[in-house]
Amino acid sequence: MENRAIDMQEEWIRLEQGVIPEGQFIVTNLIQNSDGTKVVLDDEKNVVEITFDGIPSLIRISTEGIRMRTWSEVQLKYQNKFFFQNWFFYQVQNSKLSKWAKEESCNFYEEKQLNHYCIVTSEEVVDILAAFKPIVKVSKI
Repeated sequence: MENRAIDMQEEWIRLEQGVIPEGQFIVTNLIQNSDGTKVVLDDEKNVVEITFDGIPSLIRISTEGIRMRTWSEVQLKYQNKFFFQNWFFYQVQNSKLSKWAKEESCNFYEEKQLNHYCIVTSEEVVDILAAFKPIVKVSKI
């Protein structure tokens, strides 16, 4: 049985690349092809495109309900029940997902090779493990 004790070792860092506006964004599109991977979000005023120039090692998409434990642990760690409100883009250091990827790949990947990016909206959570940084583009609708 899994240990249910709250012991949040992850560090959630708000990424403020470019001029990402605050707002209630949702993911409207996720495209992965030979050109790379793009996550598109909008809040009915702005469109934010987060592009990875290549294919990330791992993408995990889930509804927000399936990630409630993590959501709660982060809010408790930072003593802020509004931690995810009006912001969606984070880098997770000391990531459980990166540790899992290292173990699952039989140490082919090292934790420090993979950056864990997380997009958290009121509807979904998108985890991305990539060896490269994303490019962020913001435009008005």
